[in-house]
Amino acid sequence: MPIFDKPSGFASFIYRNARSIHTLKIALALLIVALFNWLWPVPHFIWAMVTIVIIMMGLPQVGGAIEKSLQRAIGTLIGSAYGVFLVIAMDSYWSLMGLLILGVCVVVLLNAGRYSYAYLVTGFTMIIVIGDANHDTSEALWRSANILIGCLIAVLVSLFVLPIKAKQDWRAQLGKSFSLMAEVLANHLQTNANVELPAERTKLENAMKAVLAQKKLFFSLEWESQTLKKHPQILAELANEQVRVITLLELLLMTHWQEEENAAYSRIKQVAQHLQQDFAALADYVNSKRHQRPQLPPELEQQLQQQLLSEQQLLAADKQQTAYQHFAQNGYGWLIYQLALALLAINQELDKLEQAYDRQQLLNKAMVE
Repeated sequence: MPIFDKPSGFASFIYRNARSIHTLKIALALLIVALFNWLWPVPHFIWAMVTIVIIMMGLPQVGGAIEKSLQRAIGTLIGSAYGVFLVIAMDSYWSLMGLLILGVCVVVLLNAGRYSYAYLVTGFTMIIVIGDANHDTSEALWRSANILIGCLIAVLVSLFVLPIKAKQDWRAQLGKSFSLMAEVLANHLQTNANVELPAERTKLENAMKAVLAQKKLFFSLEWESQTLKKHPQILAELANEQVRVITLLELLLMTHWQEEENAAYSRIKQVAQHLQQDFAALADYVNSKRHQRPQLPPELEQQLQQQLLSEQQLLAADKQQTAYQHFAQNGYGWLIYQLALALLAINQELDKLEQAYDRQQLLNKAMVE
């Protein structure tokens, strides 16, 4: 399914009620563990419940649950293997404790980046397994087994019970960001420059929050989509260009001019109105309010250069304006031009993303045939 196709009614229902559904899924996973222990009692089964809560609590999306479960499982296996080895091999209390501390220190040194949770689990699993150094390996193994059971149940419930997809959340945050940017630009163009717009700054802050929310979903998206896993740089560039637009809009909100300069600025603002319409159309497309993505003319950059250069010539010919006024108006024109370049860059990244999905669809069809 193409990334910007209109979601099904079922998918929309899940996204609208994601918080309630996520709560029910955690309750279901805990109930499964409780039933399992009721039918086949196992020692330390509470660790399976702890694992489910840790994995599922902050990661409702399928991709996030899979990644965190794998990291927890890997960390558990490595930590328990090291811990059991020390319990069996070391007779001396201080030899055991010394190698435990050494192992934790190595984990701390390596702990960084995307797999930091696996290192964290490795470290505290070593400590859990060794415990008070009483050399009881059965207790350590049961704890490890329960953690792995919790990982398995968390993944299965996330995958097969009303799965919450990160792609839909990412798309909603992208559409929110575009909508807010289009709205801020529209209000700026319709309002006198001497009027303060504190509400517009709040909208830009919300747009930035939407961009940060997109970034948090990157790892989950890669686990859910082979296409996005192959092209993570597209998502990163899209986020960077949104930040660029937000920065430019903040600078536009800070521009001020006198009443008698309205006519000079209005000519440049007419250029910006076309950009605002393109942003609004792009937001509608991402939010499924229109079926086709707006196509920007390939010569848009050259057209804007010519328009703004002609405006500069008109301003330079106006003898009634001071050098400072010429400088300020040229600076405003430069901001509009940079905004257009950012829009073009966003459009290009979306084009790459859709082409990647089209290629993956063709590949999938070829494999089926």
